Amino acid sequence: MVNRLIHTVVAIMVISPQIATAKVKTIDIKSVSMETKGIFEGDEKDKAYTPNCDTRELTNGKALKWFGKSHEEPGYGFNEKATVTGCVFKGHLTTADGRTLEWKLDVGGTGYILLSGTDNKVLQLIGPEIPR
Repeated sequence: MVNRLIHTVVAIMVISPQIATAKVKTIDIKSVSMETKGIFEGDEKDKAYTPNCDTRELTNGKALKWFGKSHEEPGYGFNEKATVTGCVFKGHLTTADGRTLEWKLDVGGTGYILLSGTDNKVLQLIGPEIPR
């Protein structure tokens, strides 16, 4: 009985953090609008790793799906997990409460939502790579 209880507690401790980061929770995204297709914002020497960035496209629907599959990543873990290629898409999103926020997605699966322009508060996201 005690062993079963210990296994249950350990399982909850291991699974709970994964459940807690299952999706974007801070905001409820209602719609997404794309404003720039792939543009390169990285170092010139890194451009070789993301060829044809300017020919990549991402639809509003695919961007919204990406946000649905992504999860928030706190600052201390973000840099270790982020894959930044320099090839990004930019746009705006509308939240369920009517706010309009800027976003940026890197094809490597890293995303940012600017929550406040005055204090540069950013929501950092990790999600799947954006396919070609």
